[in-house]
Amino acid sequence: DGAPSPMMPNEARLRNLTYSAPLYVDITKTIVKEGEDPIETQHQKTFIGKIPIMLRSTYCLLSGLTDRDLTELNECPLDPGGYFIINGSEKVLIAQEKMATNTVYVFAMKDGKYAYKSEIRSCLEHSSRPTSTLWVNMMARGGQAIKKAAIGQRIIAILPYIKQEIPIMIVFRALGFVADRDILEHIIYDFDDPELMEMVKPSLDEAFVIQEQNIALNFIGARGARPGVTKEKRIKYAREIL
Repeated sequence: DGAPSPMMPNEARLRNLTYSAPLYVDITKTIVKEGEDPIETQHQKTFIGKIPIMLRSTYCLLSGLTDRDLTELNECPLDPGGYFIINGSEKVLIAQEKMATNTVYVFAMKDGKYAYKSEIRSCLEHSSRPTSTLWVNMMARGGQAIKKAAIGQRIIAILPYIKQEIPIMIVFRALGFVADRDILEHIIYDFDDPELMEMVKPSLDEAFVIQEQNIALNFIGARGARPGVTKEKRIKYAREIL
């Protein structure tokens, strides 16, 4: 007789249709013009599209039916649902986990060349620029028994597009913090703590030969840029990475 009737999930499967429900919204449109009173218009139950319905969810037509009712509708009573029917095909949403951006994660390593590894995935908000990952790692001691007591071990950084590990103090100098005290003010919260001072001393000693920002930038750029480029281009390359 031409009257609309609800479409059941199995019918959507057989006819290659999408098992969905129409979505209606109430809209209030306000027109404001200078020197005039606002004009408000109401639009009730405006159709804006269709949204797929998850089988056996609250809004599914199969929700609350008995096993006998499900069998009559050609549905398996043991089917747990939780999927969608899109163009006749059953589709499942696959959950994905990934680490949050702009957050520092520190991992204690059981074996390998590092005692501790820290990672941050930097991402600009409201930007299509891909994330950039920075690793700052503390080298492990040789023996397993004293590995976690990592006092005195070097700290290195792994930068994007740089082929080699970079001593962390050279990274600081490349960023413009040349003096040792300027660097330590960003690392150590208490200069009277001998344990912390002893922990960063090997890293300071390692970078002692590099005391200028441009030299530090050239050191980094030389390990990332292709061979044969000029010093100016290596420095520019390192600046762009940092």
